[in-house]
Amino acid sequence: NPAVKLPDLRRLRSALENPEPDREPRAAIFAVATKLFSERGFSNVSIRDICEAAGVTPPTIYHYFGSKNQLFQEIIRARLSLDAFQQTLQDSLKTQPDPVSQLCAFIYHYLCFFPRDFFNPGMFLQETTRISGLSFERVAAELEALEQTARQILQSGVAQGVFRPLDLDFTTRYLMNLLMSYVLGEVHFNQPSQPHQTALFIQAALLDGIRTHPPLPN
Repeated sequence: NPAVKLPDLRRLRSALENPEPDREPRAAIFAVATKLFSERGFSNVSIRDICEAAGVTPPTIYHYFGSKNQLFQEIIRARLSLDAFQQTLQDSLKTQPDPVSQLCAFIYHYLCFFPRDFFNPGMFLQETTRISGLSFERVAAELEALEQTARQILQSGVAQGVFRPLDLDFTTRYLMNLLMSYVLGEVHFNQPSQPHQTALFIQAALLDGIRTHPPLPN
């Protein structure tokens, strides 16, 4: 008869004494807290509110996150991120053959695909009247990376003689403020959403001012 393989008793005992942590409650808490903080802000959401919505007890929240403040900070790090947007933007820019095409692609991608929930007020208010320092720093870093991408495109165009000599800092800042004002107007002031038409207008207006030579008529 073939030998019967016995279970590893030490491994079995270790598994029983140290079970794998249950990931489901953590995910539920995170999802519920994200929704509540987004809708009400940090100071208007209590641990009890989160517990009731997630179907858990306060010790469960403290076990996974330590405190309400630590939970909020973890949500900020996850929600106030433009990683996915940056990746698709860079993929789009790689397909463009020259600075003019890259600048047009940057403007179009920003207006059409910038995540509108990035500026959810609930993710910024640590207290009723106090802006979260972590939120501010996170947003500043994400937008700085976008600004650097725009600056590199403009700098490349100047170096290649496609764009006339520019004050790169001023031109980049002007472009970014223009794009951001459109997004904020759409999100917070219910302005009509016309990203395609707006992108074409900004592309034409900006290129008319910075190109070395005007484009030939069609």
